[in-house]
Amino acid sequence: MLLNNNTLSLLRICFILSIPLISCYNVKERKVSPRIKSSIFIDSPSSFEIFKDDDTINIKISKNDNIKKKIQNSILIFGQDQDTIKFLNKIDVKTKGRFVYGQNILKFKITYSDNSTESYSRSVVIYPKEEPKELDYKIIKILPHDTKSYTQGLLIDNQTFIESSGQYDKSYIRRYSLDGRKIENEVKIESNLFAEGIAIFNNKLFMLTWKSKKALVFDKKSFELIDSFKYNSEGWGLTRIADELVMSDGSEKLNFLNPFTFEVNKSINVYDDKGKVDLLNELEYINGKIFSNIYGEDKIAIIDPMTGRVEYYINLEKIMNKRNYNNIDVMNGIAYNAKNKSIYITGKWWPSIYEIKLNGYEFE
Repeated sequence: MLLNNNTLSLLRICFILSIPLISCYNVKERKVSPRIKSSIFIDSPSSFEIFKDDDTINIKISKNDNIKKKIQNSILIFGQDQDTIKFLNKIDVKTKGRFVYGQNILKFKITYSDNSTESYSRSVVIYPKEEPKELDYKIIKILPHDTKSYTQGLLIDNQTFIESSGQYDKSYIRRYSLDGRKIENEVKIESNLFAEGIAIFNNKLFMLTWKSKKALVFDKKSFELIDSFKYNSEGWGLTRIADELVMSDGSEKLNFLNPFTFEVNKSINVYDDKGKVDLLNELEYINGKIFSNIYGEDKIAIIDPMTGRVEYYINLEKIMNKRNYNNIDVMNGIAYNAKNKSIYITGKWWPSIYEIKLNGYEFE
C-alpha cells in the first residue's frame, strides 16, 4: 500500500505523542514511606556519655506532643535491674553496683493505654573513678634467660619454670630449673602454629595459639599432646582462677572459660580511670588479682577479676637498659614465686629473668 506525504506526517505525529504514554505506563509508581515519629525523646543522658562508677546518671525522657496515645507507664532496664519511671519524670540512677566497665545500654520500654509497647535505648560508658596506684619494686635476683626464647607464657610448677615460646616453625614449650640453667623437658609445636599463653589445670597444661583459634592440651609432666579446643578469637595470655581459665585476646576483654569445653562462662572489660586498657598479654593470677603484661609497654597492670578495674600499675621501664642489646623484643612473662612472695618477669628474646619484690604491696 502506498502512503502519501500527508498520511506519513500524521502517523509520525501519532507515534511521537504515544511515547510518553507508553513510558508512563511502564514506570512503577514510587511508594514513599512516611517517616516514623518517635513517641518519646531521651533528653538525658546523651549518647555515649561517660560516667565514673559511683556517679549519678540523670535520666529524663519526655513525650512527643504530636503523639496522641497516652502513656500508661515506662520501664528503665539497666543491666538486670528495672525501675518504673512514673509519668516520665526525671530520675537519678546510681551507677555503683549496676554496671560493667565500658559500654552499658539503658533500655526504655514504654507501655501505652491501649497496651501497645515501644522500646528505646541509649548507650553510656562507665569508667572507674579511682586512679590506679603505681607500685615500686626492688630486684632480688637476676637469672639467665635463653635469648632465642620468644616468651609468650611463663609459670612455676614444682619448683621449675614452664615457658612457651612463639614464632611460626620455632614454637615450643619447655620446662627448666629455677636457676635457668637446666632444661628438663621440651616439645616442639607444629610449624603452622604460633605458641601463646599457658596455664595449668588438673595436671594438664593448656596452651593458646595466636591466630589459629586453637588451644592445645598437654600432660603437664610428659608434655604429651592429649587434647585440643577451638575458640573464636586470637589467643594471647592465659591463666587459671579456681575452676576456670582466663584468656586475653589483645583487646580490653578477659574471657573466663570452662576448661572442659573452652566455652566462655563470662567476660569482664579492663578499664582504668582514663578508659579501656587493651593489648592485655601474658596473664598470671596471684592471690586474688590478675597480673597482666601490656603489649608494647614495660608495665604490668594488676586487675580486680570481679570488676575489671586496674588497681595498680608496676612501671618496669628502668629494669633493663635496652640500649645495650640489639635483638630484644617487648616485655612479656610473669610468674609468681609463692615461697618468696616475689614475681619473676622477663621478655621476648631477653637475656635475663628478673626476680622482684613489690614495695608496699602485700600478697595475701
